Amino acid sequence: MSYLIYFRILGYVATIVLHIGNMVVMAKPPSKEVLEDVRIRNFSQLQYRYLTCWTFFLQVVYAVAALYCDILILINSKKKEYKLPYYLKGFRETLFSAIVWPSSLVVCIFFWTLFTYDRSLVFPEYLDKALKPINNHIMHTAILPIVLWELLFQPRTQPRSHKRYLAHLVFHFGLYVAVLIYTYIERGSWIYPILGKLYGTAYLPLLVVFTLAFALFCYYLQWVLISVLWRTPGKAKKKVR
Repeated sequence: MSYLIYFRILGYVATIVLHIGNMVVMAKPPSKEVLEDVRIRNFSQLQYRYLTCWTFFLQVVYAVAALYCDILILINSKKKEYKLPYYLKGFRETLFSAIVWPSSLVVCIFFWTLFTYDRSLVFPEYLDKALKPINNHIMHTAILPIVLWELLFQPRTQPRSHKRYLAHLVFHFGLYVAVLIYTYIERGSWIYPILGKLYGTAYLPLLVVFTLAFALFCYYLQWVLISVLWRTPGKAKKKVR
């Protein structure tokens, strides 16, 4: 059995502890003084609609599923012919490759690029009352090394067809755009300040298209990195399901 499995397990446990711990801290209601700010109240009510929250939640889901897979492998390590259940393996591979990896890169890179340029576009200063810097970094910085760790210690081969993965990716981001639009219709405002500034101009749909294009770029980037890390220049003989 490869020693890599122990590094993966370490990564999964760390991911679960880190994100769950951060969720517990963030779930604590702000003080009454802080909640007097209407903007903070709105943020607290809509946290679950941010792509950031979707991403770190899915990282936890993936870590739990992958940890279960590796525990099964350890338990059955003496069985030479043992293979993970077909659908469990497929769920693990699809969730990471199609959603967790591209989403993590999109969130981390977009957030810090905009934050550096003008933080009011994504994380206005008033949010400092509700979130500490450590909470911010766990949500927007730690998500990147988590997926890189997985890429380093989980061997993968490129599928012959990317259609299934791409369908999941497009559905995921399409669903999120629908949530953004629904929130605007319901609340009369965009949860991201940058969308409010671009609303009514051609730049808003361009931003949506660019974000999806960048997510697709990140998706294909993983296979380039995998071919370098695992020396698998060719595609798998069978489709990854």
